[in-house]
Amino acid sequence: MVDFVHKRLQVFVSSTFTDLIPERQAAVEAILTAGHIPAGMELFTSGDESQMEVIKQWIDESDVYLLILGGRYGSIEPTTGKSYIQLEYEYAVKKNKPLFACVIKDSAIERRVKTHGRDVIEVREAKRLESFRKLVLGKMTRFWEDAKDIKIAIGETLSHFARRDDLVGWIRATAQPNMPVLTDEMARLSKENSALRNQIQPQQGLIEGRTFEEVKAVVQERKLLKMLLDIAQGGHRPSMTLDRNSLEELESLKLIERNNHGGYKVSFPGLFYLNRYRAEKLNPDR
Repeated sequence: MVDFVHKRLQVFVSSTFTDLIPERQAAVEAILTAGHIPAGMELFTSGDESQMEVIKQWIDESDVYLLILGGRYGSIEPTTGKSYIQLEYEYAVKKNKPLFACVIKDSAIERRVKTHGRDVIEVREAKRLESFRKLVLGKMTRFWEDAKDIKIAIGETLSHFARRDDLVGWIRATAQPNMPVLTDEMARLSKENSALRNQIQPQQGLIEGRTFEEVKAVVQERKLLKMLLDIAQGGHRPSMTLDRNSLEELESLKLIERNNHGGYKVSFPGLFYLNRYRAEKLNPDR
């Protein structure tokens, strides 16, 4: 059973076509097995300028660009004199697209010629292929002799790319945060924050008519601080066993109030008190 990743990367696969059909199939299988999404232009014929623009859009929308380079240079684009796979590669580099290439070993080319004939090697554009190969080898590459090497290289490389935070990928809608709930929660917190400011600012340092020092003296004398901190950290439920007298004293000081569950929570004056208390602990000379 495939352990699909939460973030699925879209991988654009570029290569010459007729000489690398099994290798492209192996690449697609490896991408799918890794839990990602392959993309390619196998159904498009080379030589159409409008289709090249479509290919660029696919590269733009993909997270990763993968080149499988064999012994052929591929069809030539007449304006630039470069092959379409080189144009695709250079476009991916220009757009700073995360990329890697699987480049065939020289020894593998020799064996393929013995098996498949000279159709798997470049005859007319050998120098252009050599120049392009040097360009590709200057960046992230893995060598291959057969389809198995390509599968291994893709699995290992995509595992690395999937950990990159800058690659967005595709994420299931069910894995997304519940945005309406988050929006409601943010609105609630904003309202509470506003109410807290309104509660504190007009009183200019007073807690329900008492100064901070007056309330602090009562809290220390009656040893109420620990209970107030406990309620601030986890709230109070009716099932919790707390000293009833202390609860009543904290409530009389307006430092706690009833919550919706029949227990207690820290009130706005209580939050103000705790903030002042913590500030004094951090800055004792203030």
